[in-house]
Amino acid sequence: MQVTETTSNRKPLQRVNTGSIRTEFTLLKKLIWLYFLFLLFEGALRKWFLPGLSQGLLIIRDPIVVWIYYIAYNQGLLSLQNKYIQVLIKWTLICGLISFVLQAHPLTIAYGMRTSLLHFPLIFVMGRVLTLQDVISFGKAFLIFALPMTWVVSQQFQADRLDIINVASGGTGHQMMTSGDKVRASGTFSFISGIVFYYCFTIAFIIYGFLHKQVFPKWTLYLGTGATFLAMVTAGSRSVIAESIQVFACLGFLAYHRPNEFGKITGTTFLLLIIGLFLYSQLALFQDGLEFLSMRFEEAANVEGNPIEAYFIRYWEIIYSPLRAIDLQSVQGWLGNGIGSGTRAGAALGRGVGYELDWNRHIYENGAILGVIFIVIRLWITRDLLLVCISAIKKNSYLAILLWGAAAPVILFGILGQPTNLGFATFGGGLCLAAAKKRPLQ
Repeated sequence: MQVTETTSNRKPLQRVNTGSIRTEFTLLKKLIWLYFLFLLFEGALRKWFLPGLSQGLLIIRDPIVVWIYYIAYNQGLLSLQNKYIQVLIKWTLICGLISFVLQAHPLTIAYGMRTSLLHFPLIFVMGRVLTLQDVISFGKAFLIFALPMTWVVSQQFQADRLDIINVASGGTGHQMMTSGDKVRASGTFSFISGIVFYYCFTIAFIIYGFLHKQVFPKWTLYLGTGATFLAMVTAGSRSVIAESIQVFACLGFLAYHRPNEFGKITGTTFLLLIIGLFLYSQLALFQDGLEFLSMRFEEAANVEGNPIEAYFIRYWEIIYSPLRAIDLQSVQGWLGNGIGSGTRAGAALGRGVGYELDWNRHIYENGAILGVIFIVIRLWITRDLLLVCISAIKKNSYLAILLWGAAAPVILFGILGQPTNLGFATFGGGLCLAAAKKRPLQ
């Protein structure tokens, strides 16, 4: 049942020479890096540099991922015998066929099929192609990019909502507002969710860097940590804090499975606390951000309760939402309204309603049975990734479980109809799987 055991029937690599394999690996890794860079900066293109092409840029990573699959399949690194890919293909084709019968808009159907199928196989390609050192290299990139990313976030925090730096995708409007007449900073992403997931992965690499002090250059680790903490208080979103805490919670797995590492964990927590206190004492911007963040928590507490209650209420709403959406008294209740019709982009292309809660969307689009099946698929992938990560812990490999803490919430609960969320779900899952491998794939 483990994720790493699903490609045993792949094409034999012996049909090409070693030099050819290494060349293809090099190209695949470059394409994965290109995918990563477009994931980080697609929003900047849509907001500031090419706003007139905003709609088309939604799928800017699609040609890259198709190219990756083409090379990986030819090299036996992507197998259609992979049980997860097989299930996703069958489910998507069935939903697409039913959607055509229901006369959903063809473009809406195409976007929905793309959302549920096109990017998820990247998890397994990355798991086979990337080595642990490759994952570390991406970690360095997260830490280095945290500096300019936080600069953008801080500028958005200080600027007026109508300032160009706070413009929405397409070059019009502005980002969502938060307490104190401040925007919810989105960094270089189209929406706030981008920096939520970006800093979650950064936190995972920061913790790993403090546990293994020789992995990252010290200047990247300390500056990346400071930049991340500053972004947390200036982003204007509680989700950045909540999602990052979930990564810290994964330290519990380490403490349970490797109690001898508990001293390192305590030292890591102490160092992070010291950096936070230093920022608070030295930077007026950090103090201002913390003040507005506290205001945001207080205002939310009047509606949702204290932060702990709000955290569990938010996830309960996602989990419970399919039950409210199921309607067994109509054809749409059983068969749905067409795959893609619950996404904002799919609705814009054809017709439908964009849902904020993604589990609710599956029921709206694909009905009571097929909608629940896709939720189960997301649970299945998330659980099996966890089992792989726990196995890695037992072999003294700790990075995977930290990356799982960042990737699992978006794989399981994220709004996958939003391209940035889908990108972090698949890319993060791939990093997690690659970090858990027993040995580098040569």
